[in-house]
Amino acid sequence: MQNKRKNKMDEKQLVEATIRIQDLIMDLIEEGLSPMAVAGVIQASATRMYRSILEDEEFENLMQTVVDSSRKIDSKTLH
Repeated sequence: MQNKRKNKMDEKQLVEATIRIQDLIMDLIEEGLSPMAVAGVIQASATRMYRSILEDEEFENLMQTVVDSSRKIDSKTLH
């Protein structure tokens, strides 16, 4: 079984990527795009990336974890 994962990020790269993505998100919203639309595009893109990187079982486990964890979110704690 070939592992499709090739690139590893160090913490500095991860922080930089996070900042760049957050900046893009804010720019899109400030340009008038709906936050829900932006979130949907990001979620769909992430799902496609995971699908292309992970083996089938890993992908299915990840998606199940996402569903399970979404049921545990207490809306009163989100700001």
